[in-house]
Amino acid sequence: MNDFLFSKEYSGRMPGHQINGGATNTDSQFSFRWIILLLFVLTLSFSNKSHAQTVTFDLKNASIVRATTEIRKQTKYDFTYNDLILKKAKPVTLKLVKEPLNSALKKLFAGQDLDYEIKDRIIIITEKKANVANGANNNGLNSPVNGNVTNEDGKPMDGVTVRVKGTKFSTQTDKSGHFTIPAQYATGVLEINHLGYYHLEIPAQRARVVSLKISASDLKDILVRTGYEEIDSRQLTSSVYTVKAEDLLTPGVNTIDKLLEGRIPGLISMQNSGQVGAAPKLRIRGTSTILGNREPLWVLDGIVLQDPVNVNPQSINDLDFVNLLGNAIAGLNPEDIDQIDVLKDASATALYGAKAGNGVIVITTKKGKPGKPTISYSTNVTFNRRPRYSDRNMNMMNSEERMDVSKEMVERRMQYNNVTQFSGYENALQQYYKGTIGYDEFKRQSDYYASVNTDWLGLITQDSYSQSHTVTLSGGSNRIKFYSSLGYLNENGTIKGEYNKRYSSVVNVTADYDNFLAQVSFTGNYSSRNYTPSDLGIMNYAYNTSRTLPAYNPDGSYFYYPVTTPATQLFNYNILKDREYSADHTDLLASNLKALLRLKITPKFNVEGTFAYGISNNDQQIYYTKDSYYIAKLRQDYSFRSDLAPVGGEWTKKEVRNNNYTGRLQANYATTFGAENRHSLTISGGTEIKSNEYNGFDITRRGYFPEMGGYFDVVPTTYSGYYNQWMSDKRALGAFNRQLTNEFAWYGTTGYSYRNKYIFNFHIRGEQSNLFGTRSNDNLLPIYAFSGRWNMKDDVARNTSWISDLALKASWGWQGNMLPGQSPYMIIRQNLSTDPYYNSTSANIVNFPNPDLRWERTSSSNIAVDFSLFGNKVTGSVGYFYKKTEDAFLSKIVSEINGVQSYIINSGTIENKGVEVALSVTAINNVGMDKSKRGFVWRFDPQLGQVLNKLINQAINNRNNVLIDNINYSNYLSGNVQLAGKPINTFYSYKFKGLSPVDGSPIFYGLENENSAAYQKRYLNMDRQDVYLEIMSESGRREPFIQGGLSNYFGYRNFGLSFNLSYSLGNKIRLMKIASGYASTSAYPQQNLRKEFVDRWRRPGDENYTNIPGLQVATNGINPWWSNSPVSSLELGGSAYDMYDNSDIRLVSGDYLKLQSASFRYNLSESLTRKLKLSSAYVSLTGTNLFTISNKMLKGQDPTQSGSTPNINLTVRPTYSLSLNVSF
Repeated sequence: MNDFLFSKEYSGRMPGHQINGGATNTDSQFSFRWIILLLFVLTLSFSNKSHAQTVTFDLKNASIVRATTEIRKQTKYDFTYNDLILKKAKPVTLKLVKEPLNSALKKLFAGQDLDYEIKDRIIIITEKKANVANGANNNGLNSPVNGNVTNEDGKPMDGVTVRVKGTKFSTQTDKSGHFTIPAQYATGVLEINHLGYYHLEIPAQRARVVSLKISASDLKDILVRTGYEEIDSRQLTSSVYTVKAEDLLTPGVNTIDKLLEGRIPGLISMQNSGQVGAAPKLRIRGTSTILGNREPLWVLDGIVLQDPVNVNPQSINDLDFVNLLGNAIAGLNPEDIDQIDVLKDASATALYGAKAGNGVIVITTKKGKPGKPTISYSTNVTFNRRPRYSDRNMNMMNSEERMDVSKEMVERRMQYNNVTQFSGYENALQQYYKGTIGYDEFKRQSDYYASVNTDWLGLITQDSYSQSHTVTLSGGSNRIKFYSSLGYLNENGTIKGEYNKRYSSVVNVTADYDNFLAQVSFTGNYSSRNYTPSDLGIMNYAYNTSRTLPAYNPDGSYFYYPVTTPATQLFNYNILKDREYSADHTDLLASNLKALLRLKITPKFNVEGTFAYGISNNDQQIYYTKDSYYIAKLRQDYSFRSDLAPVGGEWTKKEVRNNNYTGRLQANYATTFGAENRHSLTISGGTEIKSNEYNGFDITRRGYFPEMGGYFDVVPTTYSGYYNQWMSDKRALGAFNRQLTNEFAWYGTTGYSYRNKYIFNFHIRGEQSNLFGTRSNDNLLPIYAFSGRWNMKDDVARNTSWISDLALKASWGWQGNMLPGQSPYMIIRQNLSTDPYYNSTSANIVNFPNPDLRWERTSSSNIAVDFSLFGNKVTGSVGYFYKKTEDAFLSKIVSEINGVQSYIINSGTIENKGVEVALSVTAINNVGMDKSKRGFVWRFDPQLGQVLNKLINQAINNRNNVLIDNINYSNYLSGNVQLAGKPINTFYSYKFKGLSPVDGSPIFYGLENENSAAYQKRYLNMDRQDVYLEIMSESGRREPFIQGGLSNYFGYRNFGLSFNLSYSLGNKIRLMKIASGYASTSAYPQQNLRKEFVDRWRRPGDENYTNIPGLQVATNGINPWWSNSPVSSLELGGSAYDMYDNSDIRLVSGDYLKLQSASFRYNLSESLTRKLKLSSAYVSLTGTNLFTISNKMLKGQDPTQSGSTPNINLTVRPTYSLSLNVSF
């Protein structure tokens, strides 16, 4: 155990590496595709064996019952009949050898007074009608009635309520769907009810076989799957929201996480970029950790998925971080998903232990169903609309407006700072002043630049087309079922040159025999992604470059303008050409294999074992050629001493490999006892062992020539700067990184119910891990939860006809979370270079021992009411939750004598609470149960989730309730400071007072020039944090606290129209920056400005009509008094223009209402599909992100863009998709 729980990490220079040669990614991709194809083809063999329904037996003077028993064993068909009828049947003498089922039945019943009918794999035996008319079976009316209830697929239904109308008698079906009605009720009428199915009334004598049909107002949570168990929704005691994938699938949306926005109560989704492959940020019931990962846990078919790249939590939690690396489910094809269950409270997540504090999202893939093999093909063609200057959210100046700014600067004799070369209008003006050109030429050039209006957005982005294709094969018998699929996605990005290609495969095979069940599942995917390197800032350039600058010369050649390098060297720049000199490419290969075997020891007891293995390889390569601006900046002064890239370009390789496995052994016991089996008891327990290992390697090489086949040239030793500075850098040396996490756990669950009315559950899990401190492992620190449910319809609303179902459920328990990268052991890394002072090698502490570190513990309370009204026309749930996280991870600054600057400790408390509402309303439903032509249907599903959180203790700094020691003004502005009593991600803004009547520069309360002496004296005697709270005001929270949606569906005949609205409330955002970097540098000639700057201050008196600062003239705005006095040590802010963009005047509400999707669908008629030799087919037209209603002050700025970062991200773009789906 100690060896298993011990982890190591090492890093250092790569001892040997090979740039070219060895196994290539192409070889891996080729092998992977053949493996997928082989697995897909193998499943075809099941289709040829799954329907061989023949019968062989030799009966001599045997009863009909004996014959039905033999047929049941050999074909897995069930029988239903009245025992009295078969007792009167004649004995049978019959010999059959591989006789087809239909023929066997005809021979069996020949000469008998019996009829039979096959329906949904059930053979119904009845007495011939002539005998019934003569009263031959009247005696059966005084016998008990035995019946079976199945669903539309012929599967037995457990827990269906069967009542005798007008009496107090009721019973429920068992696991085989069987029920018995006493003889005294044999002439009565039965009421058969089950949540999510149509209510049915039927005479008892006709209830031998009953098939229930799913209601249009289905709650979509009939069977809840938590990964460890499957629970009937009427027995669910936990907070779980279940949704079928078919209700989520939206053409043009290619990952599962993006489909969840506005569809799950209590789940907050934030999409900060519209780049292809960018992952959204998800929060379930708020934020339960400060330093740990705040994303939910992803589970696929009961197995926890791992991210392909172990990105540190600080980056993942950053609301401005754009995750292009992908998450655990990025490679899954949504077409392969059957159901999604979101586990939210402690009772639902307890079995996942100390990593489920942020909630769990369980994905169940599709499985085969009994029946003939079915081949389905679906395809989507999607058009993605690029941004345009005519869009509302492109509030940028055109050429004429930008030239007006330049002319004002000339008129006011303003100077450019640090500009040695000019372009555009400024260049023409400078040449005119020098006499190089005359006035006529100057006028011609001025008119040209005023009208050029270069479409940078059109040159950098594109209207793109994407396509996806999925082929599935499924089918099987009662014993063996299979499902397999192949998927292909070619998603072209809106930014030119960017794409995401994905190949996916799923194979699921289930063998279900009398005493054992076996399942084998395989999922695999390969993706290839291409992006523009982030250092180019491609979207920043598109938004912020003056439209007076042309991209091409009149002859069609590239137009270059001079820019400077750090060494003040001039470089002729063109963004379109520079983009050709760089690339960022990532290949990801991932697969998961799972095997499950369940053995039935007795009818009440079974054991099961599960083993799963997953592997992924993420290979990212970034390069810049020798002609790129990136390399030009490294060349500096081109001297031998300082040139850091004298030869070729630069190549970076980042590779991360993940290997993980899970082994689980579980025992299950279920029994009923007491009169009428009123008591039900289930007990499950097991052990689990897991291992998750990341191995990474990073290296950056220079002297790279991609145009020469990826050749590396040798840099001459005369370049001393290159060897002394760059070659000793850790990036050039290369580094291996390893992170190993091992876990051992035991768990158990107990459930008890009385008459399926009062239900109680208990879950517990204990863990040991190498992430926990050694002292923590010595203690028993289990996670556990209690939950209960009261199905109270019969108790409080038996005679209330409009209440179809009513239940109260509650839970309480603990959830956990653990911070990766921690260890109870000290890890020291030895440096390879020699320390010049000590003339010897040195070492650094990589990980300080943390034996006392414990997991964060979150107590969670939950109460909810589930209801179904008006014959299941209105169904829903209303709930309240309260979560309190204790021992929250915080970073504590420690003395450098320890060898580290910070240390992770358990301290701090976080509180989350909220309300969740989920409804499904079928306002109009004219669907015939006899499957006749459909009438008009209208169904809408409103969802709402409210989450409020705050810190409720003082934790570290008791003087001012600040939870971290080292902060500056940027932490307050970005929301990265945690204050007791405030919500997580609360941010602050400078208090804008007005504009200076002298020069139009911004003025702020607490920082006025006329009071500078008094402020200096006061602030120097205050703590820094107190000064920040004095000069800033609380702005609100960056994360919304209410999100939800409204789904609508209208159907008529073969036509369907649906649309989904999503809304978000409660957060604040900053407007796009209009002053930072503009006034402080007098707006570079090549720099564009936002249209708000048209209304800028220009002359004294304008401050009474505008709040947009004027162009900088004086130096007070750039170098204010708080930066040039003793108070500068407090770091109160940057220039007044930077502070303006971070002031409360630039603050607006982030609330929005978005038409997330709208879809029109046509299902081909049965007559047409028969002519086309199809079993079903439909076509649809879908649009996504069609419009957004938000604060008018945004002037079209997308509310998902926070405005808090200088980087401008591509907004989420509208898409339009044409889809086709056919089945054979």
